[in-house]
Amino acid sequence: MSALLEVDPVTHLRSVPVDASPPPGGRDQERLRLGVSQGLLALSLLLVWALLYLFVLSGLEQGRTQAALYEQLRSELAEGTAPTAAPIAPGRPVALLSLPDIGVKDLVVVEGSRPAELQDGPGHVLGSVLPGQQGISVVAGRSLSFGAPFEKISELSAGDKITVTTGQGVFVYDVLGPRTKGDPVPPALTEGAARLTLVSSVRGSGAGGLQASQTVYVDATLAQGAVSASPVATKDLGNKLMSAGADPASLALLALTLQLLVAALAAFAWAWGRWSRAAAWVAAAPCVLAALWLVSSIGSRLLPGLI
Repeated sequence: MSALLEVDPVTHLRSVPVDASPPPGGRDQERLRLGVSQGLLALSLLLVWALLYLFVLSGLEQGRTQAALYEQLRSELAEGTAPTAAPIAPGRPVALLSLPDIGVKDLVVVEGSRPAELQDGPGHVLGSVLPGQQGISVVAGRSLSFGAPFEKISELSAGDKITVTTGQGVFVYDVLGPRTKGDPVPPALTEGAARLTLVSSVRGSGAGGLQASQTVYVDATLAQGAVSASPVATKDLGNKLMSAGADPASLALLALTLQLLVAALAAFAWAWGRWSRAAAWVAAAPCVLAALWLVSSIGSRLLPGLI
């Protein structure tokens, strides 16, 4: 039985050549997997950047713009040159808005409520009188992006105060309360009365609470001191506050900024291949970041204006 367990100590060398090449199509599959993984990585980075821009960096952008607009409006108020009647250039500061009950102080309201204007701050809706004047004044603002200046207006309740400063004086409104679609609207104004309506969006349950679900209105009345209404700008019929879209000018700017981004990426790739890695990052990466920021700023105008 022990003889059966003996192992042949001789090693046999195989003389037939062995094919060690990968199986047919293996390299193509590997390239496909690599391409898909790189594409998913790029898509993930793009999504992270979009969220970072909308909910963090855009707020810094509006804060910087608000600081400059505040200095401009303060000078115009002191000199008596602040606008009080149409026509007013889009984006020009027209009023200071304070909502002390929700912690909002000295927000600069600009003329117009298209997405481009609402990137700078709350916007006076064309077709309504300026705040403080007899009649109904409407001011729209974002609730999610660009600093979310109107994020908490739905928390205002009856009796809260809204203070507005314009070239015609300081006006203190009394809040009637928030309302959404289907709620009763305030009664018609009596002669000589004034009302201010703030417009924004409220967050829904989708997308982790980041999705704007419906429009919210906050009405406030001016008990006394309203000034006579000045000429009003023509209503902007093409402006849909809760609808996505863009005007031809924004689309043209987006096309140009995308070309700038492609050029910056090409320059970065060239520097990466010709220079040292450190030199490429120092010289080209800031250009890519600036171009990407510009594309994001222009591209966000395609989103609904109130988010």
